[in-house]
Amino acid sequence: MLKFTKISAILFIVGALIGLYAPASFFNILEGIGFVGLLVSLVYYGYGLLKWLKRRLLWKVRNKVIISYAFVGIIPVLILAFIGWFASRLVLGQLSALYLEDELEAISEILHSVNERIVLDFYEQDVQTQTNLSSLLQAAQENLPPKTSLRLLRPEQQSAVRTPSEGDLRPVQTVLAVPQETSDQSAPLVIPDWIREGFYGLVRDSGSLYFRSVVPVKVGESPFLVFLELPFDQDLMTEITQRTSIHVATFQIPRGSDSSEANLEAEFSLWDFFSRQEQVANILWIHPLSPVDWISGRKLSQTVEGVVLSVPLWTLYDHYFTETVGLGPFVLYWIAILGIMFVIVEAVSFFIGVAIARSITRSIHNIYAGTRNIQKGNFDFRIPNQNRDQLDSMAGAFNSMAESIVQLMAEVSEREWLEKEIEIAREVQAQLFPQRPPSVVGLQLAGTCLPARRVSGDYYDFIPYGENRMDTIIADISGKGISAALLMAGLQSSVRTHIIYSSMQSDGVSEISGAVSEINRQMYLQTPPDKFATLVLTRIDTEKLTLTYCNAGHNPPLLLSNGEIRLLTKGGTVAGLFEDREYEEETLQLHHNDLVVFYTDGVVESEDVNSEQFGEDRLIELVRMNSFLTAEDIQTLILDQVSTWVGQGDQKDDITVVVLKVEKETGNRGLPFPRD
Repeated sequence: MLKFTKISAILFIVGALIGLYAPASFFNILEGIGFVGLLVSLVYYGYGLLKWLKRRLLWKVRNKVIISYAFVGIIPVLILAFIGWFASRLVLGQLSALYLEDELEAISEILHSVNERIVLDFYEQDVQTQTNLSSLLQAAQENLPPKTSLRLLRPEQQSAVRTPSEGDLRPVQTVLAVPQETSDQSAPLVIPDWIREGFYGLVRDSGSLYFRSVVPVKVGESPFLVFLELPFDQDLMTEITQRTSIHVATFQIPRGSDSSEANLEAEFSLWDFFSRQEQVANILWIHPLSPVDWISGRKLSQTVEGVVLSVPLWTLYDHYFTETVGLGPFVLYWIAILGIMFVIVEAVSFFIGVAIARSITRSIHNIYAGTRNIQKGNFDFRIPNQNRDQLDSMAGAFNSMAESIVQLMAEVSEREWLEKEIEIAREVQAQLFPQRPPSVVGLQLAGTCLPARRVSGDYYDFIPYGENRMDTIIADISGKGISAALLMAGLQSSVRTHIIYSSMQSDGVSEISGAVSEINRQMYLQTPPDKFATLVLTRIDTEKLTLTYCNAGHNPPLLLSNGEIRLLTKGGTVAGLFEDREYEEETLQLHHNDLVVFYTDGVVESEDVNSEQFGEDRLIELVRMNSFLTAEDIQTLILDQVSTWVGQGDQKDDITVVVLKVEKETGNRGLPFPRD
């Protein structure tokens, strides 16, 4: 836009220069193009300035409140005050005009009443001579206003002359003029025929204004006219001012070829009149006059003629109110009382508005300062709060939020520390599980544990004795989380300690049931009363193909032999609830391709979206249908089927699966195991 403005300015300057030296050149159009471009630039930059001012002025809430208060409160009051002032000026101006009209009417009536009194005295005295009438006229001069001329006119006997523009004119002869120096008796005088029956009022004759009164009278058989005339000049206006305090200036603007010069002269006259008046306490008004054209007898319509008034306010008050008994003080007092009440209400409203605006903006500023401090990390900052209104309540909520943030940060820090501790516990617990299955001749092994949380309360272990014997244990600690994981670690220590110690005695042969009894006693002594464990301890001899087990309240393992499923339930109650409990064990003969599946309740109690459990029957059917797979494949299949069953639901319990499979040929060692 800057380049556009520069180009427009260059075009404008070049076009202007060309216009100076070659006014008729075609290239003068460049000035117009440049001017239009500068106007467009002015509009663009003006709009940008308004946007900048809006951002600058309205960014603060305080400025917004002040501006809204100005639009809602101050501007309507100013407009109302202006309307009231304008209406009062109209009313007072009309009252001033009526006052002047009354004065002018009074002058006309005084003049006409004097004229009628002269004629009435003439008839009352039964005077029949012109000399006596002249004496009455000279005597009446004393009662006339200054500069009033009195004439006795006698119409000539010749017929009236008619002109299309002026009407009927009747020549008259001046018989008597009082005072004589104001009238040229030798000059003939014509009067319009329309006033032969009499007239009084304001007339315009030969470009001047006069108050005239004409009353017909007869002396014998001869008709005469008593003619009174008072010029409406500066002296009369000065007299009106002295009597009424109304300053008056006349003006007239004729319509025609000289109207421009007359307009200019009238404007200068009005300006000079206005500049001389005290406009604060005076009512200035322009009032049109309606004089009668002396020749035609019609209201003047081809001129604009009037007076400019300057009337003191107290003059109007004295004229219209004090003349009415008791009304003037009453109106004045009520006007004063209403004015004082209005000022007091406006002042109180202004101060209340300012106080409310300051309260709002102070609260918002404090909240803004608080957010800035929180943004900078100063969480100890608090907003001063007196809890007086909703904004103070917001400040209190902000302080509560800041305190909550501090507490939350502390909790998050503590949670992070706990997460680290739990992660360490998970890593430690992971070391308690077998890192990989041991190598036992003629046996495939697979085992895994999926915790419902970061750590598990399930436990499984492989404890081998040489190449052909191995103990397997699977257990489920009551509860979940850290407490169950700690009990699981203690159980693992107790099991390994007891079994390894027993294996070191004599020939290394110990009873499975006795080992479970000892584990039960130690858990009873070392754990809280509400804690217990379910477990299955199993010993396998691949050389003799025997399996000895003891089930302490655990989900019965599945033994698949020759296509038949058997549940290993021999044993006793859960471990850890009672100190002295006897457990039973059972020894079974195994065959090649026999399959043993150990699991915890997290497998069979897993629920789908309809809260239906996976169940033991599905597990049995799954094992039966896939017994030809390796131990590791069967374990993976079970976990996949359980995961599919749960779907998008949450894992509610730890899941542990251990699979043992007797190989057909016992000469193979290690993993992976060959299939049958």
